[in-house]
Amino acid sequence: MSKRNGSWTRAGSMSDIEPGGAKAVQLGDEGRSVALFNVEGKIYATDNQCPHMGYPLTRGVVRNGILTCDWHGRRFDLAGGGCFNNLCDDLEVFPVEVRDGEIWIQQMDAAYRRKEEHLNLLWEGLLRTDRWTISKALALMLRGRVPEEEIAAVVVRHFGRHIASSRGPDASRQIAELVNGLRVSARYDGEDRLIALGTAATSAAGEAAERLEVVVLPDPVTWERIEGWVRMFSANGQANRIERCLFTARAMGDQDRILPLLYECVSQPGFLGHGDGLWCLGYLAEIIEDFGWDSSAELVLNMGSKMAGRGRAEPDLHRRDAIRKLSSLAATVEEAAQRTRADDELDEDGLVMALQSADVEQSFDAMARAVQSGVKLERIITTCILLAADRMARTPVNVDGGWACLSTELMLARSLRVALQVAGPKVAIMGLFHVAWQFFSDRWLNIPGRPLSQMPAVEAEHGKGSTSLDAVCHSVSTLDIQGVGPKVQAYLTAGGDGEQLLAELGRLILWNDTGVQLLPTLGTIFDEFANCRGSDPAIGGGHPSRDQLLVGLARYATDVRTKKEGSSSTTMAMRFAQGRTTVDAFDD
Repeated sequence: MSKRNGSWTRAGSMSDIEPGGAKAVQLGDEGRSVALFNVEGKIYATDNQCPHMGYPLTRGVVRNGILTCDWHGRRFDLAGGGCFNNLCDDLEVFPVEVRDGEIWIQQMDAAYRRKEEHLNLLWEGLLRTDRWTISKALALMLRGRVPEEEIAAVVVRHFGRHIASSRGPDASRQIAELVNGLRVSARYDGEDRLIALGTAATSAAGEAAERLEVVVLPDPVTWERIEGWVRMFSANGQANRIERCLFTARAMGDQDRILPLLYECVSQPGFLGHGDGLWCLGYLAEIIEDFGWDSSAELVLNMGSKMAGRGRAEPDLHRRDAIRKLSSLAATVEEAAQRTRADDELDEDGLVMALQSADVEQSFDAMARAVQSGVKLERIITTCILLAADRMARTPVNVDGGWACLSTELMLARSLRVALQVAGPKVAIMGLFHVAWQFFSDRWLNIPGRPLSQMPAVEAEHGKGSTSLDAVCHSVSTLDIQGVGPKVQAYLTAGGDGEQLLAELGRLILWNDTGVQLLPTLGTIFDEFANCRGSDPAIGGGHPSRDQLLVGLARYATDVRTKKEGSSSTTMAMRFAQGRTTVDAFDD
C-alpha cells in the first residue's frame, strides 16, 4: 500500500454494506469513484476503477483476499492492491477506520508519485503494440504533469531497439510519423494532444528483441579511415558494416561528423529513387536535437546505417539516364556549393515548368541553372515545397490521387532545409536534384503544369457561398473531395484565418482512423504555412501560392478519410486518468 498523507473522510456506515457486499462512493472535488468491500466484517477501500480498462470493481468478486474484475479477469490483492496480471497497474488502496459504526477512509494527497510505474506501463504497451495501454499510460502521465520530453524519450529508446532488431529501411515512414506526431501534439491541448501523442507512440510500437551489443572496432582507428570505409560500404550496400563504423565513431567522440557523412552518402547519384534516405536523416537529426545522443543513439546509428547501406536494384532506363546526367554535373554542383548566395531573383516559373515537363534532362538542366545563379538555396527549396503542395492541391482524384507519392515529394523537399543546416550546401544541392527526380518519377499522375506566380482562381461551382470554416470542415467530414479544395480557396480568399483552418483540419485528421497516414504531411504543413505567413521570402513569406499548402492538405485528408473515428481509446484514457470508471464514462 502506498504511503500517503491526507485528511480522513466519512465514506458511509457499516449498515450500508452487508457482509460480502460492495458499494461505490464518490469522493474528492472530482468525484473519484472509490469501492468499499465488507469482507467478514472488515472494510477494505480501493479505487473503484480497474487499472486495466476502468471497469467498476464493485461488480467484481472477492475470494480468499483476491479481488477479480468481472470484465477481463484482472486479479488484485485486496489488502495491498498488487496486480497478478501484466499490462495492468497495481490498484490504489486506502487506509480505513471504523468509528462508532461509521466508515472513514484516508484520502490520498494530490501529489503524483507513479511516474516510473506509468513509464513502465508505456514501455509494455509499446512492446505489445497495444493502443489502449499506450493511451492509458500517456493520459495518466500527462495528468500527472510528467514532462512530455521524458515520455517521448521512452518512445524513442524503444523505437531504437525495435528498429535495430525487427525492422529494415522501410521503417523510415514510421520515423516520419513519430517525429511529426510529436511536433503536432505540442500544438494542441487535452484530448487532441493525447491522440496526437498516442498516434505518434503507436507508430513506434512493436516487438523489440534482444540483440548482441555492437562492439567498437579495435585500435588503431581514425575518423579518416572510418569515413573511407563508410563510403565504400554505402556504395556496396553493406549496412551492417556501416553500423559498427558509426558506433566506433561515436565512441571516439566524432559523433557530430556522423550525420554529415551519412547525408553525403544518401545524396549520391546512385541513390536517385531512394529519397526517403534524405528525409529520414532529417528526422533523425531532429531526434538528436530534441533528445540527445544518449537516448537516440541506437535508433540514429542503426537506421542511419540502413539508409546509407541499403541495397539498390539495377536501375531502369530512365533512372540510369538520370544517374548518368547527375554524375556529369559533379563540377557544377561543386562550383555552386562554393558560390556566394544573395537575395537575387529566381526564375521560379521557368524552374517550375521544367520540373513538371516529364523530361528529366530538361528538369536537371533547369535545376543546375537555378543553383548556379547565386540565389539563396532556401529560396529554391521553398519553390520545391510549394510545387509539391500545389501538385497535391490539383491532382486528379477520379482514379488514383497518388497521395503517397505526393506526400513523399513534400517531405523530401522540406527535408532539404535540415540537410542544408546539418550537412551544408553541397548536400542540399544534390538533394534538389533528388527532388527533381521525384517530380519526374511521379509524372504518371498527369497533373497539368502551371507556374506558381499566382494563386489559381476559385472554381465558382464549388466555391460559391462556401466561405465559412464550418463549410470546409463539413466537406472534409462528408468526403466531398470535389468541393473541399474550392471551399478552402473561397474561405481564404474571403479573408478567413488560415491558422485556425489548419488547426481544425488537424483535429479532423487526428480523430480519424487515417490520421497516422497523414501525420508527416500535417506536421510539414504546420511548419511551412508558418514560414509563408512570415516576412522572409526565402522561406516562403508572402508567396502567392502559399494557400495551396492548405488546399492540398484538405484534399488529401478528404480523399483518404474513412468516416470512422479513432477516438474511443483516447476518450476512455482521458476519463480513466480522471478516475472515472468505464460505466460512468459511458453513462456520460
